[in-house]
Amino acid sequence: MRTIFFLLISGIFLYALLILVLFFMQRSLLYFPSNEKLDLSQYAAIGLEEVKLKTEDGLELIAWFMQPDSTRDRHTFLLFHGNAGHIGHRVEKFRRILEAGYGFLLLEYRGYGGNPGKPTEMGLHTDARAALDFLANREIPHEKVILYGESLGCGIAVRAATEHQFSAVILEAPYTSIADVAQRQYWFLPVRWLVRDRYDTLAIINRITSPVVVIHGEQDDIIHVSFGKRVFDAAPDPKTAWFFEGAGHNNLKEFGFDTRLLDYLQKNRSR
Repeated sequence: MRTIFFLLISGIFLYALLILVLFFMQRSLLYFPSNEKLDLSQYAAIGLEEVKLKTEDGLELIAWFMQPDSTRDRHTFLLFHGNAGHIGHRVEKFRRILEAGYGFLLLEYRGYGGNPGKPTEMGLHTDARAALDFLANREIPHEKVILYGESLGCGIAVRAATEHQFSAVILEAPYTSIADVAQRQYWFLPVRWLVRDRYDTLAIINRITSPVVVIHGEQDDIIHVSFGKRVFDAAPDPKTAWFFEGAGHNNLKEFGFDTRLLDYLQKNRSR
């Protein structure tokens, strides 16, 4: 009995210790920034330029921007990228959209790509507001902005879309909340109650007044497609969904998401 009691107490201690470790390390498990200095030289021919954004809490963020050409009536993408790497890793993914003449602001978050600060949910929402202020100062109103949330960035895009009217809100691999995603991955731990940066998309998406497009790979093994389907069901009309059979989390370009998106925007360009 003493051996059983000892094993039970040891198991409980180790379980509690694991919970504590995950709680205090959770942001290092959520954010995977690359601190590699951004190098625009290989993409300058596309028309991208380096710009600096000022946040309301005093940070100066480097981002990449391309003006829309005259055929797009100032419509401009604002990209909120996923939790890993930096904006330089996204240029090839969006090359067709860049070459189609749309404006494009690749927002680089605090703590990513050599930018100062550390990423948190509150901080990234602050960065998003700085990006929108930058576009407004370039005479690109919210109504001409196409928000694009990629994975983690979906939570940032949805929050911004509850505050303004936009041309469209594109959500690639969205989730109901980070707490839900974490609970699915760490099913043996009570992580739902421990997550600090929650990005609770499902709770606020019904407040969006802009057209919504949900894009998700049916074989996504990082953010399960069931999350994207729940987000789509909760989004208000008008809304559109493309669930790509065979696609995973990082290979939607292979399945022609950009062609589908350009066709969608062409048909709805009156907005």
